[in-house]
Amino acid sequence: MADDQTVTLVAVEVSAEFQKILADYPLPATVQDADMNQEELASALNQSVNTIAKWIRQEGMPVAQAGGNGKSYVLRLSHCWAWLKARDADRDLRSQHNKQQAAALQAEMLGLDVSDPNAHMTPKARREMAEADLVWNKAQRERRTLVQLDEVHDLLESVLTMVRDGIEAMPDLLERELNLKPDQVAAAVAVGHDILTSLTEKIEAAELQERTVADLPDRQLWMN
Repeated sequence: MADDQTVTLVAVEVSAEFQKILADYPLPATVQDADMNQEELASALNQSVNTIAKWIRQEGMPVAQAGGNGKSYVLRLSHCWAWLKARDADRDLRSQHNKQQAAALQAEMLGLDVSDPNAHMTPKARREMAEADLVWNKAQRERRTLVQLDEVHDLLESVLTMVRDGIEAMPDLLERELNLKPDQVAAAVAVGHDILTSLTEKIEAAELQERTVADLPDRQLWMN
């Protein structure tokens, strides 16, 4: 049959919903529409006849004319092509959505921000990154360019305790060394108290006490 001849196709009613699918997923420009049986459609779509039969029976692939009782199915090529492409697109969309939600849930459980690139890493990639981070941290500690937070905490606790003890002892020391009068001693006590209060407020303003890791020495440690 010559290419310029027109093949008559069986009349098929098409819903408005499926018309949109046909518009979204047309046949390639070089392919003309055709009414096929299951074997022909299987060959066209590079599928088995059993797969075509399964799609018809179980997944709702459209048929131009139903078969049975010795009568072959009539399958419109453009309809089956559009249906298959729409189904694949829907599956891809659902798969992408599910991956995003799985990543979001993992990020939530790990305390990560969803916008953080690490939140969308696979468990394997996240594990590899964590292992690499451990190796890097070990090397940095050995070079003394990275110290344990506990060490910093202990050092600051010691320093702040020394500051507190020194400021609190200062009025008595000044009284003995400089023969201060009672009102002068009281003034020195007030100055020391103001210094400790300012330090406390500075730490609290930085919200260091809300860290999820070990906090710096708290207010009671060096204010009492």
